[in-house]
Amino acid sequence: MSEPLLAGSSKVVITPPVGVDMTGFGNRPGPSEGVHDDLRAGAVYLSDGTTAAIIITADLIGLDQSEIARIRDMIEERTGMPGGHVMISCSHTHSGPATRCLRYLGEVDDAYLSVLERQMAGAAKMAVDSARPALFGCAREPVSVGINRREVSAGRTIIGRDEAGLTAPYVDVWSLDDAATGAPLARLFCHAAHAVTMGGDNLLLSADWPGYAQRYVERIFPGAAALFAQGCCGNINSDPRGAWEIAERQGQVMAGAVAKADGRPEKRSEARVRVASETVQLPLMDPPPLDEAQALLEAFTRERDAGVAAGENRGMMMMRDGIVAWADGIVALSASGQTGRTLPYEVQAISVGDAVWVGLPGEVFVEYALNIDKSSPFGLTTVAAYTNANPGYVPTAAAHQQGGYEVVDAIHFYGDMMMGPDSEAVILGGVRRVLAALR
Repeated sequence: MSEPLLAGSSKVVITPPVGVDMTGFGNRPGPSEGVHDDLRAGAVYLSDGTTAAIIITADLIGLDQSEIARIRDMIEERTGMPGGHVMISCSHTHSGPATRCLRYLGEVDDAYLSVLERQMAGAAKMAVDSARPALFGCAREPVSVGINRREVSAGRTIIGRDEAGLTAPYVDVWSLDDAATGAPLARLFCHAAHAVTMGGDNLLLSADWPGYAQRYVERIFPGAAALFAQGCCGNINSDPRGAWEIAERQGQVMAGAVAKADGRPEKRSEARVRVASETVQLPLMDPPPLDEAQALLEAFTRERDAGVAAGENRGMMMMRDGIVAWADGIVALSASGQTGRTLPYEVQAISVGDAVWVGLPGEVFVEYALNIDKSSPFGLTTVAAYTNANPGYVPTAAAHQQGGYEVVDAIHFYGDMMMGPDSEAVILGGVRRVLAALR
């Protein structure tokens, strides 16, 4: 039997001090020089009187497992909410501050990140404290601000534009209103498109197109907290790119779709809230033979030295130094003889009635969302990536065969060895079990 739904929401500003390093691109000439728009974190609290959950979103490139664990611990200490009932998603803006999940693309400001963790825990506490009887509705609306970026050119997979490639051309929206007054409480929405409308030449802190989308949603629904969760956009870029006016237009288009979705469903005052999760183990690829690893180190060292001789900028040299450090680690790993290693990977889902919100760590390819949605037993299934950690790209088994930046090169900035092609089946199996447990 359904119980009356309680909900609360909050938003806090998490903009770092000007001068911190930005992240997401390897060619930035220097640290941030100003603020174009504030970065924000938001929290939504949901409870049916028996089970409660919190969803947090943040205008960040991502967080690592240690940061997620500390935020969850603080929330549990302040609210009593079990840490496992907290879902934390990032928008993956490439105009935000460096964080620990992405190495060598900006120096981390530890003092800022320490404050950030407390701010996010505080947002959760405010959402819990503001809880009241609520109305819940959900819907999906067609819209797209992205394009598949895995273009095949001259027999190679590159980052480009594949107009015939798969996307997830819709936005999923969860709407929460005050049951007594009908006033908007929160609009939580998810769409898959890398937040890269602004490129590596931009030195102004910004939430990119998702920031515009959230601000326009809040104009449409005064009093509501707008929370954006990034979808499975590992192979989807925002499109077009290159100007603030473009990012603003993308935000307007998305906000319009959110408004259309909000107007359709009948909102209910009763709904069961459920939470389930499972940590699966993803098989990592074995390190190369020692001679191949040493050859990689030598090649990357030559490239780094050539960059020094050419006078490349600070960002490029930081990246090249990092890739050399990565290769040095691979040499050590190869020499150790370690094989058969795995990566822990948390699959989490929160359901409200017949709607479910799935959270997956990392830069997940869009095919995962489409496949999960197709087989889900729920009426509306939303899949958010960059959730509860960002261990790097999560390609499909087919993409492993095609190669490209996401499969071969990006791991330099995340870990040591890439997750193997069998990881797709492991993740999808975990999702099926989690959804079955909720259902």
